[in-house]
Amino acid sequence: MKHTKSASIRGFTLIELMVVIVIMAIMTSLILTNINGVDQRKAMQAREVFIMDLRRINREANDQARIFALDVQTATDVSPFRYAVIEYLVPSIQATQTSQISKNQKWQNYAEFKPRDLPEQVSFNVQSLDQQYENANNDDLLNTNAPKLLWLGNGEAKPVRIQFYFEQRPIGEEIEIDHLGKINES
Repeated sequence: MKHTKSASIRGFTLIELMVVIVIMAIMTSLILTNINGVDQRKAMQAREVFIMDLRRINREANDQARIFALDVQTATDVSPFRYAVIEYLVPSIQATQTSQISKNQKWQNYAEFKPRDLPEQVSFNVQSLDQQYENANNDDLLNTNAPKLLWLGNGEAKPVRIQFYFEQRPIGEEIEIDHLGKINES
C-alpha cells in the first residue's frame, strides 16, 4: 500500500494575493475620493445659497429702506460657522438726546432671516474694501466696530470681498460686492 498525498489542499498564490490587495486599494481610494468630493460639493452649495441670501437681503434692504448687516459667527468646538442678518434700528431724536439707547439696542436680529449654519470645515472671510464716505457721519455704521458687510437701504452697500474656504483651502472665486450692492461672483 502506497500512501499518496492528496493534491486537493491548495492555498492562494502570491500573485492572487497581490491582485486582491491592489483591487482593495483602488476601491478604498475611490471611496475616499468620493467622500472628499461630496464635502467639496456641500461647500460649493453653501456658497451658492449664501449668494442667494446676499441678493435677497440686498433686495429687502432697498425695497424696505432698512439698514441690514451680515453677522458672522466663527466656528467653535460646539457650534458650526454660521451667519445671520441684523438690522440697524435708527435711534429716535428724543432717545438720542436723552442717551437712553444702548449700543446693543441699535443692532437687532432680523426676524425674517433665520441664521444659517455652514457645513463642517466650511467658512468664509469678509474683507472690507477701501471706500471713502465723505458725507457720512454715523459712526455706528462706519467705524471699525461696525459690521464689515452693510446694506444701507438706499441702494448702497459697504464694499467687501468674500472668499469661501473648505478645510482652509479657497473654494470658488471671490465674491465682490461693490458700493451699489452689486454682487460679482468672478
